Amino acid sequence: MQINMAGWQWRHPDSLRIVRPNGIHGMQIILIQSKAVVKMGELEYSVRKNTAFVVESCFPHCLFADGEEYVDDWIRFDLEEGDEAFLKELGIACNVPIPLDSDVVSELIRLCVSLHASENSEKEATIRCLMQAIFQQIKSCYDPKQACQKTHYDAQLDAIRHEIYSSPETDWSIPVIAEKLSLSPVHFQRLYKQRYGISCSKDILTSRMELAKQLLVNTDLPAVEISQKCGYADYSHFSRTFQKYACVSPQKYRKDKQN
Repeated sequence: MQINMAGWQWRHPDSLRIVRPNGIHGMQIILIQSKAVVKMGELEYSVRKNTAFVVESCFPHCLFADGEEYVDDWIRFDLEEGDEAFLKELGIACNVPIPLDSDVVSELIRLCVSLHASENSEKEATIRCLMQAIFQQIKSCYDPKQACQKTHYDAQLDAIRHEIYSSPETDWSIPVIAEKLSLSPVHFQRLYKQRYGISCSKDILTSRMELAKQLLVNTDLPAVEISQKCGYADYSHFSRTFQKYACVSPQKYRKDKQN
């Protein structure tokens, strides 16, 4: 696991309202350190101090203070080779509250934050070990009953959503996806939105646009090549779609983020 950004004991006023309709590109661990209201997809939770969430990439969510100063620890990270198998073996559900019974996870996040900002020559290897320790600690407090599936299609829906975000360049079609599950397109879309709080069509768009934003900022690839990696054979179509999504052209988005 490779950390992109991290924070420890971040404090916000009791008026805090963070609304992320498209989530964040990359997985997150959010450790709430105060009373808060957290919305994951269409589900809303009132949580107490020391409650963790493992949040999927681009999963819609909101964070609200609940009558007091809002405090959290957090890590945004990308998976590396072998990480998916590790997390699958742990069996921790994403996007649900997991109350913790000690401050161990918070202390491990503090160490990750400190190392991430350091010039330590072994920091990446050490952070990988710390991240595994964080997940092991979350696993020790995880109650599988929180992740009870609502329909027998959930595992298939999870696989489809993972594939959408893993392969944004694919020419996705709602009728074709629905046929794989032996569902009508209408029924499929209802189940999908019920589970993730977002339509499949919007998820496809979000996966492509968030990848485009990441590539524009973190690589020197030409915008035309980025459009192809995001599933657009026609660059003008990609550019119009990106401008509608991000309110600026791909070129201006890259320039603004690099200044």
